[in-house]
Amino acid sequence: MCTLRVTIITDDMLTNSITVRLENMSQERFLSPLLSLFLEGVAAVLSTKREAVFVFNIQNDTDVQGSILNVTFSALQPGGAPGKGTFFPSEELQEQIYLNRTLLRLISSQEVLPFDDNICLREPCENYMKCVSVLKFDSSPPFIASDTVLFRPIHPINGLRCRCPVGFTGDYCETEIDLCYSGPCKNNGRCRSREGGYTCECLEDFTGEHCEVNASSGRCVPGVCKNGGKCVNRLAGGFMCECPPGEFEKPYCEMTTRNFPGHSFVTFRGLRQRFHFTISFMFATRERNALLLYNGRFNEKHDFIALEIIDDQIQLTFSGGETKTTVSPYIPGGVSDGQWHSVQLHYYNKPNIGRLGIPHGPSAEKVAVVAVDDCDISLAIRFGKEIGNYSCAAQGTQTGQKK
Repeated sequence: MCTLRVTIITDDMLTNSITVRLENMSQERFLSPLLSLFLEGVAAVLSTKREAVFVFNIQNDTDVQGSILNVTFSALQPGGAPGKGTFFPSEELQEQIYLNRTLLRLISSQEVLPFDDNICLREPCENYMKCVSVLKFDSSPPFIASDTVLFRPIHPINGLRCRCPVGFTGDYCETEIDLCYSGPCKNNGRCRSREGGYTCECLEDFTGEHCEVNASSGRCVPGVCKNGGKCVNRLAGGFMCECPPGEFEKPYCEMTTRNFPGHSFVTFRGLRQRFHFTISFMFATRERNALLLYNGRFNEKHDFIALEIIDDQIQLTFSGGETKTTVSPYIPGGVSDGQWHSVQLHYYNKPNIGRLGIPHGPSAEKVAVVAVDDCDISLAIRFGKEIGNYSCAAQGTQTGQKK
């Protein structure tokens, strides 16, 4: 008996698709019997259904030596149905597949190679603009036949579009919109502007996205207790959260601290190309040498930043894609004492100043400032040596054509 399956490939599928590269693979071998295993593996990685993964192109990579097969697919998020659900964005899809490629290999019996250098990795967009890789329909090539499957792919072509990221405007996307201007935080909560939005820091006894929930006089509302915590209304008014076992912090069962052993790591979504950004975090360790933060390309090329502990001291290494620069603040006693320490990283492109003294876009000079613990950054950088080796902050510069 023969089964005919027809899938309508929409623009939404193309926009939210990615292409993975499979090593030592041919079209015929992939279709029989590995296609089914590939669908099961991708579904397991994404925690979605097998029927929610849509493969619409398989094509031999003719630009490299060896048998490399390019497989293009998109996937619906959990709970979605064809024609109604939401597709995984291509960036999230790529990150999930790459970070879980070991699981994908175990289930699908196929070796997934690092992603190829796509059109956006060359950073074709100006300044702050975000590059979005887009597939467009080109043509329907001939059928591909295996022992058990007759497959009709479509051949998409790569394109791109450039746009300002959420929360930015201006000719160069250089103006950040302050979304705190309207005072969205209630009950004297403090509004902190962040890229593309804001965060409300609430006073004690208040919680919620806008500090609108009063824990001392209000009642339970959905989602107020995090990480599976149970909300219990008090007889005298207010409520409390009963947290599950584990390192959850009261009163709302949140988790702000992570513990993990050596040779392990925590992953976050990658940083985007920006004129400037600020990163701050706290850590406690007794390791004299460790990697605290790394952000770079999957293929370990192009620009990157790396925050490390080298011989008890914080060290930043960064590159705009041409040269490397090291920034090394110093604090007496170092940071490998098991106590909590804080690190702040400020990075920015100096602006181009026109003949009328008006800035217009970024210059080729990049500046990185690193500060450790409670440090007066301006004092340390400008007068640190003059006042007795006050070197808790340090600055490095780098010049290059890449922004």
